[in-house]
Amino acid sequence: MKRYFIIILFFLSACSTGVSLKKVPFGPIFHDNGSKVWMIDEVITNGKNYAPIENTDKDVIVFYDSGVCMFQPMKSLGEIQGRKGEYSIYSEEGSLSIFFKNERWDFTIKSINDSRMELIPLKKSTFKYSLVLIPFPEI
Repeated sequence: MKRYFIIILFFLSACSTGVSLKKVPFGPIFHDNGSKVWMIDEVITNGKNYAPIENTDKDVIVFYDSGVCMFQPMKSLGEIQGRKGEYSIYSEEGSLSIFFKNERWDFTIKSINDSRMELIPLKKSTFKYSLVLIPFPEI
């Protein structure tokens, strides 16, 4: 039994020794190489979630691959243009900056995948809430 354990350990260590891993760019997760609508599922400060319970009352952010984003209430989608801004993703640092006319929202990307994103505000950010974003749900 010990012998098998040592052999397995040898193969596992041989497979990962000296291999450097590249960070995956976050951009395609944000915009799917086009545009992607993310719903703001949670708005958190001091451990309390202030986001509305009903999805129809929540806000959305649309990220475009051009670096433009649109922030607006879900109820007004298709009726009025939302608040237009620009964004920059810094995959190496794990951060996101969103620039509106007189505001700059700066976040650390705590976790990210294609179905959930957790953003924590940086001290320099004018927006002081943590956000949890999820892809726009089916209606």
